[in-house]
Amino acid sequence: MRASFLLVAVFGIACAGTIGNPGPGPTTEFTSDGGVLEDGGCAPVNRNDEVRLALAPACAGCHLAGSKPYWASLTAFEALVYDPKYVTRGDPDSSLLVKLFKANAPGSFTQMPPGETYEAMVARGAATMTIADVEQWIRDLPPQGTVFAEPIPERFTLRRLTAEEMVVSAMSQLGLTLEDYVDTSNADWRTNEYTVRGGGFFIWPKDWAPGISRQYVSDSRTVERYEALGGMAALDNRGKDISLGPAAVQTLVQMSQAWCKRAIEKPGNTAVLRHVTLADRSATKSAEIKRNIAALHLRMLSEPASEQTIETLYTRIYLVAETQSTKAAWTAVCASFMRHPLWLSY
Repeated sequence: MRASFLLVAVFGIACAGTIGNPGPGPTTEFTSDGGVLEDGGCAPVNRNDEVRLALAPACAGCHLAGSKPYWASLTAFEALVYDPKYVTRGDPDSSLLVKLFKANAPGSFTQMPPGETYEAMVARGAATMTIADVEQWIRDLPPQGTVFAEPIPERFTLRRLTAEEMVVSAMSQLGLTLEDYVDTSNADWRTNEYTVRGGGFFIWPKDWAPGISRQYVSDSRTVERYEALGGMAALDNRGKDISLGPAAVQTLVQMSQAWCKRAIEKPGNTAVLRHVTLADRSATKSAEIKRNIAALHLRMLSEPASEQTIETLYTRIYLVAETQSTKAAWTAVCASFMRHPLWLSY
């Protein structure tokens, strides 16, 4: 479909793992596992930026996006560096960051990165900055520098939504909740698993949607789909992957079809069918169908559709699939939005 071509075009512009410095100069690009691309390096803005880039192989995999994206930019990194909770300026022995690297931090997480100690990464050459180097940097840590007050448009880059962001966004926009997939009222205390509506421990016994996370199910297929979308696996020492490889694209295609179909079938849900019903066909309701396409475009992509776009979606997607059924037609239209670059990017 048309959206598939757009997807390739947009994500060919920006590297999926790009981390942009907020100051002048080129970006530094990282692979999905946090490694620096040889042809994407650049001169750091300051000493803190040098450290940020040096620690990226160990930290960017989990902290490039999500709730704690400290490696997304120099500004984000310095928010971590100058937070006394993590770094005590001039005193590495009291700094939680050093304790995490030494694997003796208090609390639930005793070490970072999880799964493999930082010293082990240095020993095998995956990281080049030693813990002693980190300690010396903290001793010499300068006062917090000037924060860039104005955005620099030419420095903006796109990144793909993470697996978690896809799940949350899709559920919200399609009017779905966890209870539409699993019965959370009778969680098995012995396994901490939920019973899927319809029986068994499968979130999606009939369709192709990926697992939300490891904590909900024991079905290996849902875990595979979640990880194919780039979900992190801490026990396997694999961080989030926001590249858009073949596995992620294939899983997204299946997810979009399955989730849109479920939203359409959900009783009383008007997230997809706001101005029409499944009984309305193009022969008598073409104007209403186009109006609904326009409303869904605005809901899913956060921008109004042009008349030409609406007509293209109507003729090339809706009408083609309506020959099978109106449910198939609206599933196809809805799924095309979930594969659109505007929906996929952040």
